[in-house]
Amino acid sequence: MSDTATFDWAPAPRAPFRPATPERPEDWLPVWRIFVDKEAQNALNGWPKQAFDDHYKARRVLTLNYHFISDPAAIQHVLMDKLGNYQKPPLVNKMLSVALGQGLLTTDGEAWREQRRMMAPVFTPHMVTEFTPTFVRIAQQTGDRWATGDSDVVDVAAESLRTTFDIINATLFSSAAGFTAQEASGHMAAVMKALTQYRLGPIIGMPWLDQNPVQWRGAAGRRFIIDRLAEFIARRQADPAPPQDFMTRVIDAFSATHPPKEAARLALDNAVTFLGAGHETTANALTWALYLLSRDRQAQEWAGEEARAAWDTGGTPEEVLTRLPYLKMVWEETLRLYPPAVRIDREALVDDELCGHRVRKGDQVSIWPWIVHRHRRLWNDPDAFNPENFHPEAKAAHHRFQYIPFGAGPRVCIGAAFAQAEGLLVLSHWLARFRFRPVAGHTVEPTGDIAIRPKSGLPLIVEQV
Repeated sequence: MSDTATFDWAPAPRAPFRPATPERPEDWLPVWRIFVDKEAQNALNGWPKQAFDDHYKARRVLTLNYHFISDPAAIQHVLMDKLGNYQKPPLVNKMLSVALGQGLLTTDGEAWREQRRMMAPVFTPHMVTEFTPTFVRIAQQTGDRWATGDSDVVDVAAESLRTTFDIINATLFSSAAGFTAQEASGHMAAVMKALTQYRLGPIIGMPWLDQNPVQWRGAAGRRFIIDRLAEFIARRQADPAPPQDFMTRVIDAFSATHPPKEAARLALDNAVTFLGAGHETTANALTWALYLLSRDRQAQEWAGEEARAAWDTGGTPEEVLTRLPYLKMVWEETLRLYPPAVRIDREALVDDELCGHRVRKGDQVSIWPWIVHRHRRLWNDPDAFNPENFHPEAKAAHHRFQYIPFGAGPRVCIGAAFAQAEGLLVLSHWLARFRFRPVAGHTVEPTGDIAIRPKSGLPLIVEQV
């Protein structure tokens, strides 16, 4: 049970579980539907069967030419080999910066490189190791709440959000952010929905044109989050002996080269980004992992047995992580089927060629991990849940850029190691203590904006082992 050599994953023949996916039309839908139809509410809707068979599609969206690519070599070309030929689209950065300011996610060029250099020391393996006891402590608190609850039916989507918020609040803000998990999740969800709503206004330079209740709720959510975090950062800057948590290190990094007001602004912009990206993406991955395991009893049995053995052996959280080879396969397969980022966009700075097609300066290149990870040329039975896709031998045969849950190249997610350790430790702790079964009659529907989540939550029957 302690390593891949002693754990037998060979399953008895059985039909694989194929999780819910939106219906796929036969052909590409008219572009106007992304603005007014159900596709405007869910970015996963409307993708035709052809998108999962072909590696390239060009489309005109109002004034913009889009090149949709899913060929790993072409993705590598854009995100790594010819990085200087592409930038994050100014339109995307402009829309995101309304809510996220000028942090790592919304800057480019030298401004991005400077911030990345400053924050890299905060995300080293040593720093992540400092946080792992907090991951375990809060996972245990969640498990204790389930064990003493009045009902055996738990909405694991809501509970995962609460757990990962408590972790972010503890590790980033020493539990002093100034709002609750419910407040943070509700307001950040409104912000993200507003950001990713397909709108004509920003594309034609008139963002005021299509204001609506979604945009109003997003603006209110942003004001709430910004005001609370700005107050927190002001208190932290005024503290002569602040706790040495994540945000203190970020503030110190910016203060070393910027005046106090500028350091506070940069720290605030990145705090908003880390809050949104740092807790919801991991929460969604935990939710989807429990969904998949609740429908595959054999996989859950193996993962639970491995988790119990790993924790019973004792040692540090880092030592526990080395004893979870099968659960790591489950985790990676979960991120394949439900990647944290829905899309990655770039704008061409020079004329180029992708998949044998000409790309002109100013054209948009769009990469959708949701499609790449389910592409029929890249994966065997791609819509099925199969952790063995990430057995070491299978992984060795993958193209480096056919699996991109955290992006790729120099702009790969800076918090990926944090999220991986957090997710595996929390999930293994829960699986060591509980079994998860589906609730009869509940329909699971994935919906996507910036992230992918179950539309109506995920109630599961949770029983102690």
